[in-house]
Amino acid sequence: MTGAAASRPQRLARHLDEAGLDVLVATSVENVRYLTGISSVGGQNHPYSSRALAVVTRDRTGAPYFASSSGDVDQFLDATTALSGVVAYGTFHRVLPEDLELTEREERFRQIAVDVPAAPDALSALIRILSGAGLTRARIGVDENAAPPGFLARLAEALPAAEVRPAAAVFQQVRKVKTEAELRRIAESAAIAETGIKAALGIAAEGVTERDMTREFETAVARAGGRPRFTLIKFGRGGVLGQTRPTDTPLRRGDSIWFDVGCTHEGYWSDIARTAVLGEPSPRLVALYGAMLAGEQTALETAKPGMTGGELFGRTVEAVRDAGVPHYRRHHVGHGIGVEIYEPVLITPGNQDVIEEGTVVNSETPYYEFGLGGVHVEDPFVVTSDGNRLLTTLDRSLIVIDQEGT
Repeated sequence: MTGAAASRPQRLARHLDEAGLDVLVATSVENVRYLTGISSVGGQNHPYSSRALAVVTRDRTGAPYFASSSGDVDQFLDATTALSGVVAYGTFHRVLPEDLELTEREERFRQIAVDVPAAPDALSALIRILSGAGLTRARIGVDENAAPPGFLARLAEALPAAEVRPAAAVFQQVRKVKTEAELRRIAESAAIAETGIKAALGIAAEGVTERDMTREFETAVARAGGRPRFTLIKFGRGGVLGQTRPTDTPLRRGDSIWFDVGCTHEGYWSDIARTAVLGEPSPRLVALYGAMLAGEQTALETAKPGMTGGELFGRTVEAVRDAGVPHYRRHHVGHGIGVEIYEPVLITPGNQDVIEEGTVVNSETPYYEFGLGGVHVEDPFVVTSDGNRLLTTLDRSLIVIDQEGT
């Protein structure tokens, strides 16, 4: 990417300085994944009782600390970056027979999970990290969004000389700009979702149900190495109720097929929409889809570093209206995407958040009408100073299917 943005450690350092912080603590699955590459099993499966933490300090922004329950602490072996330290908390039993010769990997784990007594709980594990790093008087920012109730207050009480502040917004701003590795993962996730769409379209014929196509999509995604996260496939007028479960409604000739689908791959999201039709599309469907595509194309062509989310919203909506849908209204026409499905910058009315070099915009122009259904196109693209680049490859035209295939 020409004019590549600062590295992740450099961005962390800059945003820590701007926020006046010495330490940044991740509490959410997504932020821990962002800092360490570890997808916390406990955080995903037991979000109210078990969590991993990642801690970066101003002088070691490229090497976070990691804390996790003793049952999940083996995940430190999955880290994709150097770790400054690992602390386990809570009780978990593993038997170590005497005189057993351990592998190198097992020996690394033994030093963390067996040789060092675990902390009682997650807060104690965090205090152990901060005390060991000499940061008991530091300015500490904690991602408050996923912290349990009272966590920040209890941390401040335990470290009375420290200053503890909420810092979820700092994480959001750091994550706004993607590294080349992140762009690759987003593109790979999108490619897997596209594989699922093509598989679902491959069985489209009269009598096939929404449930059939949903199953085909999710099976193809799983086979390609992705994790299906949402699969919204609706026929005809059913698209206006697109968040409901798939039905056994059979596909009929002339029906449109609305896709709004997404998966994760290596912790990164995709969120893609397409519109298809079985047989000859009506002139109105063609016109509506053309207007939606014109809006998305305008976003792709005009988004640039320094533009606000509100400015891009206005241009996108105006393009749809100018292309033949003057009554078009939306609460948003896109969002950032990465380790979360919605990240800055949000493409919403009046949003003053600024698009930067390396921001990914997941641009979308949905239209829902009773009696008609859903008409929708959505794709991620990366914004650069020398032109924007789509991260998808699937044709964005209205997809017309005959009985023999697309």
